[in-house]
Formats: sequence, structure tokens, C-alpha cells
Amino acid sequence: MLKRTLLSLLAAALIGSAGTIGPVQAKSAPEPELVNLSLGKSYTLETPYQLDSLFGKTESAHPDDTGRQLTDGEYGGTTFSNPAYVGRIWQGSRIVTIDLENPATVEDIYVNFLQDNPNGIFFPLKVHFSVSLDGRKWEKLKDGRSALPTTLKGPATQKIGISGIHKQARYVKVEFPVQSWVFLDEIEVLGTPDLSGKKPHPSPAGPKQAGYPKKGSKQAGGINSQVLLYTGEWQYEPADWISFTKEDLKPYVAYVDENMNRKDFMFDGFLFLQYGPLLNGANYGASALPTDKEDWELTLGRLFRDQYELGALEEAVQEAKADLKNRKYKAKVVISIPYPRTDQSDFGDVDGDGISENMNVQEVGEEAALQSRKKVVKWYVDEVYKRWNEAGYQNMELVGFYWYNEFLSRQTTVNEDRLLQWVADYVHKKGAKLQWIPYYFARGWDDWKANGFDTALMQPNYSFHNTTVDRLDTIAQAAYDNGLGVEMELSDAVLTDLAARNKYYAYLDKGVEHGYMNSFTAFYQQVKTLKKAAESADPAAREVYDKTYQFIKGTYGQ
Repeated sequence: MLKRTLLSLLAAALIGSAGTIGPVQAKSAPEPELVNLSLGKSYTLETPYQLDSLFGKTESAHPDDTGRQLTDGEYGGTTFSNPAYVGRIWQGSRIVTIDLENPATVEDIYVNFLQDNPNGIFFPLKVHFSVSLDGRKWEKLKDGRSALPTTLKGPATQKIGISGIHKQARYVKVEFPVQSWVFLDEIEVLGTPDLSGKKPHPSPAGPKQAGYPKKGSKQAGGINSQVLLYTGEWQYEPADWISFTKEDLKPYVAYVDENMNRKDFMFDGFLFLQYGPLLNGANYGASALPTDKEDWELTLGRLFRDQYELGALEEAVQEAKADLKNRKYKAKVVISIPYPRTDQSDFGDVDGDGISENMNVQEVGEEAALQSRKKVVKWYVDEVYKRWNEAGYQNMELVGFYWYNEFLSRQTTVNEDRLLQWVADYVHKKGAKLQWIPYYFARGWDDWKANGFDTALMQPNYSFHNTTVDRLDTIAQAAYDNGLGVEMELSDAVLTDLAARNKYYAYLDKGVEHGYMNSFTAFYQQVKTLKKAAESADPAAREVYDKTYQFIKGTYGQ
């Protein structure tokens, strides 16, 4: 009894001592429960550029049937054919803008994606998020990033998003890159229906559009216009068809008239690259069997012949300089680096330690494979310089290297970007530039600069796809927005087929319209298409050559 009384008196004394013990703290209010504000809400699903007529049809096999599939709360599991999934292919990116109908406080945003590597379905590396109260002024939030490796075979799903936003919004915008197939089934905007969050602050306008690469710029190695020259084995006759003699190169080095008389210089940049397939079943690119050291030595041997390829270009330039009375002119050469494959277990010994380089990720792991790939590329680049210096060319300069693979193979290794950044650093130390020509919206096209490329040109692939001419408008705008150039593309069909010829002329017309005629450009041809055009007795075929010259000189359409 006494003990209880003393305790009561002590408690009363403590409570009354204002300077010693504060008032009893009330319990904090519970955190409001988050709800899915986007559930059942309407949205728009758009491409940043005009929908491509070919790939628009392709992706229609995985449609957004109801216009609510991304906000209906239904998930598709790990089967891409599940109708809960919306599938989209290439064309840059997709932008989803959700109307929450009423202003609310947004806390978290998540997008559920599928990866199924064997079916070409990949997680986006990152997702952009923005919020707005009026649908006009937007605050850009931090990006959500994939937490799973690009090499994950799948099928697997993950939610990519951000949390802790605490912003008022009526509209939520989600943008993600699409560089092959992307499948998503649900977008969740979690928050509370009140206005407890902070008002969004409109983000400042982004940097100005990057523009096309400039003719003759340092980034382009001083090149104005470049032609692609393939060299490689050929199983048909003539066996040496995919190679160039001095006479073959004459109408490329110089613009010639109908009698093959030189009138002016034409291309000043010459990209020598491997014809992919070899007779042994290997391929210098990412398909078929991987190449080895012997295959890479084979392409080096072809390049540095006296009567063909580099030796032939040396002679062709020397004759053009004499004819056109320009002693100072030098052709600018770019040499392609074959793709060091991550499935090659026995490339060959390149550093003299008696051990064959193993680049196979599955056998030696990511880090060891990366180091072996670096060794292989270093050996190749060093060998190019060694042979170049031994040849003592007087009429050419080696200004750059070209990355052969036309997409970043992030699904075979997590270190693809690291390798490229290392390659760029290495060739830069040698005094050269690194260039790339990805195919239509290929993986890596939009972050080419971050990986060390000095210039990149995008392939529209319009000449080879059954699509409409606005494909060229899309590529021109996407390239301009991201600092790329546009590759010109023509095949032998332009010599005989009016439709193919008009497709090629569309590249030229759009070059005038969008302005890439006056930028650094490269011309893909079917081995010797422009040579055939220059020599043709058919005026329509010869016109292809003449108009190409006019485009190079910036006078086309005038």
C-alpha cells in the first residue's frame, strides 16, 4: 500500500514539473491508405512520331482492345499472348498519358513489363514519368530503372517505377523506349484522393534539339559524305565480286561523265566493312557461327592488298588527284571492327600468352568475357595501325573505326555498354573516331553518345520494307532530335525498277526537305550499285549516279 502511494505521488510531481517532463504525446495519425488512382481511368497511347504503316500493322496483333487494358487491374502473367498484354514494336518509344479525372496526390507510379528474350521482348532500361494538373505544364520526375539484368531469358515480369512522389496531379505521363518488342499489361498510379501533396512545378524546357552531324566536323573525322564498301568471300561467280579494284573505285573517288572522264571529287569518306557471311559458316556479325582470329586475319588480309580495297583506293585517289590537279587531297578511311561475340569460346591467342581468348559469357562469366573481348578488339585495332603504317599510304588517312554490329546486344551480355565505352576510349587514344550505323530504331540508338560513338547515322530501311514514305519523315525527325544523321540506302533494283528508283529518290527529296542533305551522310549500296549506274547506257540508271553526286554537293533539287 505504501509503495503504491509513493509511486502515485512521484508520478504527480513529475507531471507537474513543466521544465522537466513535457506533456504526454498524442498518437500520430495513421498514414492514409494508398489507392490505385488510375484504376479504370482513360488514357492515350501514342508514338512520338507518326505511326509506321508496316510496324503499326505488326503490333496490331497485340492491341489495346478496350482502351482500358493498361488500367483495368488485369495482369497477363508470363505469357505474351495473354490478351491482358499490349504489345508495341520499335518506332522509338511510347507515351501513355492517363487522366485521373480529378486532382489527387500521387505517391507512387509503377508499370508492369514482360521480358521474354527468345521472343524478342525486352524490359526497357528506364521509364520517364511526369505529372501535371492541367495536361499542358508538366513536371518531369526521376526515371524508373529496370532492376533485372538485360540477359534474363525469362519469361519474367517486373514493375518499373518510382515512389515517394507526393505531388498533386490530374494527369500522369509515362514514356518508355521501344527497341524491339515491349509488352506491358498494367500501369498503377498510387496515391490519395486529397490534395495534401505539393503542387507540381513545370520543368524547364529541355535542351535544344541536337541536330544532324555537320559535314566535315571533327566528330565525323572531317568527312562530308561517305560510301560503304563491303569486302568478303563470295560463293558465286565472279568469286572476287565483293572487292574493289582501282577501276571499280574510280567513279566513287571522282564524279565521272558518261565517258568516264573525271570532272570533280565525289565521296571523300570510304568505309571498308566486312561482308558478313564466310564460306566456313561463320559471320562477322551477330548471326550464324561466331568468327575467330583466323577469320579476322582473313579480313585484314583482304583490306591491305595492293590491287584491291585499300591498295586500289590509294591508286584511284592518286590518279584522281593528277586529273583534277589537286595535290593536297587525301581520302578519309574508316575501317570496321568485326563483332566480338559472347558465344565464342576459342577465338585464338591475341596477346602471346599461349591461351586462346574465351569470350563466352556462359562459360567464363561476365567479367572475364569482357576482358577477353577487350583484348580481341585491341589486337585488331593495333593490327590495323601496324599494317597501315607498313603500307605507307600517301593519298589516304585513317580517320576512324566503325562498330560492325547494328544494335547493342544487351540481351547476350550485361557489359555491352562497358565494352563500347572502352573501345571508344581506346580508338580515341589512337587519334581516331568511332562511328556507328544502327538499323531502324535499334537497341541503343537513342543513347549512342553515352557509349562513346562520335557519330551515328540511323538506317531508315525504307528501301527494303513495304511501308510508306513517311517512314523517312519519322527517321529524319528522330535523328535530328537525337543528334544522329540519316543513312542513304539503295540496291541494284534502282537500275531497272522505277518503284525502287523512286524510293531512293525519296531519300534525296526528304534530305532537302528536312535538311540532312547538308549534314554528314553515308551511302549504303548493294556492293557496286553506283559504279553500275555511272557506267550504264540507260539514262534512267545513269541519272541515279548524277543525282547522288548533286546530293553530295548540296545542289540536288536546285
